[in-house]
Amino acid sequence: MGTHREIKIPTQVPITGTFKVQALPAETAAKASEILQSNHDNYHIYIHDLGLHNHILHHILAIYALGGTSAQLDQAYKLAMDSQRPTRRPDPQRVSDFQDTAKFKQCLGQGKYYDDYFAFFQNEIGENGVPNTVNKYLFSGGETAEDMLRRFFSGFLHSPIHLGYAIEFDQPLIMAEALALTAVHDSYFGEVLTDIETAARTSDGNDSLINLQREIYSNSKFREAMKYDHGVFQIRDGLLAHAKDEFLQVVGSWKVTLEDLQEKTAECLNSTVYWTSLAQRPEKQIRFDFFLMHSITAGSLWPVINSAPWISAESKCRLLEWKGRADLILYCQTGAPFPRHEELVAYLPQVPSGWDEIFRRACEYKDDGHLAKLIRAVATAAQLSNEYVHEADFVIKSDEEFLKIAHMSKPPEIHAFRLLFLTLNPVVIDSAEQFNQESVEQEREMICAKYKHANWMSTEIQRVTARWPRHVGFEQAWFHVPARKSNGLARL
Repeated sequence: MGTHREIKIPTQVPITGTFKVQALPAETAAKASEILQSNHDNYHIYIHDLGLHNHILHHILAIYALGGTSAQLDQAYKLAMDSQRPTRRPDPQRVSDFQDTAKFKQCLGQGKYYDDYFAFFQNEIGENGVPNTVNKYLFSGGETAEDMLRRFFSGFLHSPIHLGYAIEFDQPLIMAEALALTAVHDSYFGEVLTDIETAARTSDGNDSLINLQREIYSNSKFREAMKYDHGVFQIRDGLLAHAKDEFLQVVGSWKVTLEDLQEKTAECLNSTVYWTSLAQRPEKQIRFDFFLMHSITAGSLWPVINSAPWISAESKCRLLEWKGRADLILYCQTGAPFPRHEELVAYLPQVPSGWDEIFRRACEYKDDGHLAKLIRAVATAAQLSNEYVHEADFVIKSDEEFLKIAHMSKPPEIHAFRLLFLTLNPVVIDSAEQFNQESVEQEREMICAKYKHANWMSTEIQRVTARWPRHVGFEQAWFHVPARKSNGLARL
C-alpha cells in the first residue's frame, strides 16, 4: 500500500464501476509504481506556465488499468519525459506559513507554488489522514474549502481525474498532488458554477443533460453570443456577457438527489460520450474535441468518487451536480456542436475486434495518454449505462444500431448494449491511429504556423495540439484536419 511519502500501486483494486481488466500483474504494478515515483520526484505538475498539465500519472494508470505491459508503461514514460520541466524543492518557511489561512490563500492560483502546496498537503495527510484532509480542504463548506472547490473544477477537470486516481488506487501521495494541483488552478470556472448553483436555488427547472444540450444548441440567443474568437473565454465574453440570466437558468436545470446519484452518474457519461463522439464535420476526418474529451475522462472516475465512504452523501450529490453543469459549460465553450447520429450508424471500423484488441492498441499508441484515458472512459460508459438502456435520457442505443454493430464487429460474449459502445471505441482509436500514420507532421506544422506559442513547445506537445482540435462547434477549428478520402460517411 502506498503512503503519503511513497507510491505503491496495488494489484488488487476495488470494483467501483470504473472499468479495469481483471488481472493486474505484480510486475506491471511494480513498474507503474517506479515510474510514478520517478515522475513525482523529478517533474512539475505543469509542463509550462500556460497551464498545460503533466499527464504522465494519468497515462500510466490508464494503461495499467487497461492491462498494459511493463514495456508499454516504459514506452509511455520515455515519450513524455522530453516535454516535462523539473520540480523544485519546497520552501520550508512557506510550507509552514500555509498553516495560517490568510497566507494559504495568498498563493492560491499560482503554479509556481505547487511544490509548496504539495509539501503542505503531504504533511497534512501524514498527520490527519486522507479523509480528514480532503473533507477539510474541499467539502467542509468553510470559506477556504469553497474557494478550493471552485478551483477543483478549473483546469478542464484535471483535479477530479487526479483525485479519482488517488482514491481508486488508494494512494495518499497522489491525493496530496491532487489537492496541490487544485490549489494552483484559477477559480473562474468554479465561480461560474457557483453562480449557476445560486440561480438554481430559485428555479424549479429539472431536466436531463441531453434535453439541456438540445436546448442550448437550438437557442438562437446563445448561438449569437458564441464566437470562435472568444476561444477559452467563450463563457465570459460570450454567454455571460450577452445571455447571462438565461444561461445560468438553463445550465442550473441539471440537478442531482441521493436517490438518483448512480443513474445520474451514468447519464453524465452516456451524454458526454454521445455529444463528444458525434460532434463531427461530414467533410472532415473524424476527430474528438480536446475540451469535450475531458468531460468523458473525468466522468469515468466519478464512480470512484461516489464509492468513497468518507465523502458525505450531500457532497457527492453536489459534486455530481457541478460535474454535469461543467459538462454543459464545456459543451458551450466548444461552440455547442451538433451531434450527428448518422456518423455512428454508418461508421465501419478499420479492424473490427473485441474490447481486448482495442485496449492493446490504446496501450501501444504513442501520445501523452489522452487516448488511453478516453478508451477506458468509453468502456466505463458501457458498463454504467447497461442498467439504464431503456431510459429515454440515455441516447446511445437502438435496436438498429445494436444489429448493425453486431454485424460489423461480432465480438463474442459481449452484451448487446456494450456493442454500441464497442463501435465508438474503434472510432476513437481509428481516428487517432490515422492521424499518426498519415497527417501528424503536416498538421503539426499548420498548428505551429497559426499559434506562435506552439513553437516553443516540445514536438510531442505540438502533436497533441494537432491531434485533438479545440472548439469543434466552429468551422474554423477544423482548419488543420484533412478532408475525408471519399464522399459521405465512409470508413476512415
